[in-house]
Amino acid sequence: MELRRAEFRNLFDAERDSLYRYLYRLTGSREDAEDLLQDAFVAVWRKRGQFEGRGSLAGYLRTTAFRLFLNQWKRGKRRTELAPPPGPPRTTPPADGEVITRDLHAFLLSQVRDALGGLPEDSRHAFELFRFHGLTAREIAEATGTPVKTVETRVRRATRFLAERLEQHRHQLRAG
Repeated sequence: MELRRAEFRNLFDAERDSLYRYLYRLTGSREDAEDLLQDAFVAVWRKRGQFEGRGSLAGYLRTTAFRLFLNQWKRGKRRTELAPPPGPPRTTPPADGEVITRDLHAFLLSQVRDALGGLPEDSRHAFELFRFHGLTAREIAEATGTPVKTVETRVRRATRFLAERLEQHRHQLRAG
């Protein structure tokens, strides 16, 4: 079932605003949301012959947009991991409390990143989208083509796993 120009125009008119809001919630950036919105519509138009009519056209668009977001997010994550630390060098030494707070924050963040790395990919993505990007289980399910209960289970398991791992680190710190 190939999407026709009039159907595409109707899809654009009907879904543009809600898809923008969805992408804005994912990215937290107007510019990124606008870029992804445009990329999603372009991708759907280019692949208009691939839409098989299973599910709604709006769902197909949202899934396309979500996959584009994930690709962008993974690229950004890799760049962040490879980039040098941000910010200019300090000209004055930090206060003792500031050093402790900054070091503790950096340590805890590294522990969370390590723990996230121990999760299966599907659970990690569901958890990150739910906790870090504020998506609901229903939105994640719709975008990934996964049942809502499966998304909820993945987020719950990931939360338990992370809590257990961080608790282990806390005990090691106390013992050490």
